[in-house]
Amino acid sequence: LPVVLDADGINALGGHIDVLDARRDRITVLTPHDGEFTRIGGDLTGSNRLGAARAFGAAHGCVLVLKGHRTLTAAPAGNVLVNTTGNSGLAKGGSGDVLTGIVAALLAQGATAVRAAAVGVWLHGRAGDLAAQEKGQWGMTPTDILERLPQALREVTE
Repeated sequence: LPVVLDADGINALGGHIDVLDARRDRITVLTPHDGEFTRIGGDLTGSNRLGAARAFGAAHGCVLVLKGHRTLTAAPAGNVLVNTTGNSGLAKGGSGDVLTGIVAALLAQGATAVRAAAVGVWLHGRAGDLAAQEKGQWGMTPTDILERLPQALREVTE
């Protein structure tokens, strides 16, 4: 079955990366922020987030969504997509859960892992931008992001 991991699911891989490697031929999407990424062996010492994401996705055969400014979606084949939506208001507890749910929902509807991750990241960021317009980056909550998903989806489909 497809797996989408965030937060403690990613932290559980620390010291057990062989479990991830065993899923190489299965759909696996990881959505870490920089701290979680380094705990599972991601190398950010050279300040090259794009290269680090690319190397990790290829080495472990997974789709890696490295959250942060210009969230990166790295495919196992080595290509990396750079997202341009989102804001710092997304960097709060529960926001990653919303992203994980969006990605999982897109997978359940038949999207490929890379498409589900990249579209999910864009939708999440756009909904966050819409929430920030109304509530401000400091005042917005994960619920505000969820409430703006329909509008973000309309923008994609119209």
